[in-house]
Amino acid sequence: HQMLLAGDRLLVVTETWEGNQDTVVSSFDVTDPENPQLADTTHLEGTVVATRAANEVARLVLTTSFHQRLDFVEPTSFGLDEDAALAENTRIIAESDIEDWLPRWFEEDTDGEFGEMQIALDCADVAAPADFSGLGITWIASIELDDGNVEEAPGSAGVVSTGSEVYASTDNLYIATRDQSWGFTPWRDVVTLEPAGGDNDEDENHGPPPTLIHQFSLGEGTEAAYVASGEIEGYLLSQFAMSEHNGDLRVASTLEDDGFGERSESIVTVLRPNGTELETISTIGGLGKDERIYAVRFMGDTGYVVTFRQIDPLYVLDLSDPAKPVLEGELKIPGYSAYLHPVGDGLLLGVGQDATERGRARGTQLSLFDVSDPTDPERIDTLTIGGWSDVEWDHKAFLFWQPDGTIVLPVSPGWGNCPRAEECPADEIKSNAGGAVVAELNGRELAVRGTIEHSSGRNSDCWNPLLRSIAIGDELVTVGMDQLEIADRLTLDERAAVRWGSPDDYGCDWWWE
Repeated sequence: HQMLLAGDRLLVVTETWEGNQDTVVSSFDVTDPENPQLADTTHLEGTVVATRAANEVARLVLTTSFHQRLDFVEPTSFGLDEDAALAENTRIIAESDIEDWLPRWFEEDTDGEFGEMQIALDCADVAAPADFSGLGITWIASIELDDGNVEEAPGSAGVVSTGSEVYASTDNLYIATRDQSWGFTPWRDVVTLEPAGGDNDEDENHGPPPTLIHQFSLGEGTEAAYVASGEIEGYLLSQFAMSEHNGDLRVASTLEDDGFGERSESIVTVLRPNGTELETISTIGGLGKDERIYAVRFMGDTGYVVTFRQIDPLYVLDLSDPAKPVLEGELKIPGYSAYLHPVGDGLLLGVGQDATERGRARGTQLSLFDVSDPTDPERIDTLTIGGWSDVEWDHKAFLFWQPDGTIVLPVSPGWGNCPRAEECPADEIKSNAGGAVVAELNGRELAVRGTIEHSSGRNSDCWNPLLRSIAIGDELVTVGMDQLEIADRLTLDERAAVRWGSPDDYGCDWWWE
């Protein structure tokens, strides 16, 4: 799932695929890079929502589902035997102990011997919000990165909820989830006698559910504590939809058409903690009527929101007065940006898709925006790439190296219709596995430097994409699933490469079976 490095200590976070909620945190001593040593292994009950690291502490956000610990039953079909299911689930709850509801953990030594199963989180550290938001506990496991060894219960704080999106600053961590009690939810009604907050009026709760947001403070060392909860309308695109600034949380969300005549639109909400409540202090809506959010970026007092359906509006928001956000500027252009990255004073780079005026995507495109005048944002250059790129949904696949303006993004060919096929660098990547397009920012202009393509093994159709890139000195390192290549960053000539197997060796066809 993730790797976290601090000095000579590496934490490797993995999950089992057997559906038994086992997250494994392996701590390695990498003082000697040629001989890494497994130092400690910790098993945490739950599935990983996100991982973060700050101030030498790793924070793992996990969700532990109640129904995998307690043998709840469901009606055999909709509307059948609901009374019997309710009676059985009521009995299970009545006969349970608090330990049956709390997440657990245990250690595994270097010889593979398992330690004692223990409770990972104290009941007093779990908050229960008024609105039902899932049959589980989403909790924060904190592990010091300096040694990676877990000697006491790793749980710092939790909330009765499932988790979907996580945003963290150095001081606070926010977990977002959708309100599961919205509308008619038979599974919820069968498990609990009444939904939290009283009767559930189906007529009042039609339409899309709101998003619930829970705030936790991050203290010294591994300390964390629940602070407050609040809700906003609509749903979030990703972690970039949340941003903390001067103690306030700014959130961008999309309100979908609810089928009752309400048109979709996007809004930005500003929340501020007051006691145990995240209060809404302002909203600004009307962004992208009949569209949804494709990209968000908050930078200081400014917010950038991209929506799309046929035309891509880039909205620039002035959030300097959190009580009175202002829409300062708007730019409408074909296509969309799915990821926004600051690349210099007043410049913003967008990675997304070129599109026809009717909204049909035509391939990956880089867009350079001048946002120095927030009232009049401009697109000053574009670079047609073609194909499709993981950057649209995985920002870690993107590299911008400020010293010389190097831009790297993985690209797979064969998706979309490039308007000028002979000019699309993605077409130079012959393997279906894909490769990387290396571009560069020269002042206020974009240009293609070239492409990098890894060997795809005996089977050229095997899915073996380029996943990451990093600049080291004057070299560019690209990493795939089974290989690593080092190239000259300017000429892209290969200097060295290493492989640790081939997808053919372990049967790459399993990806499609």
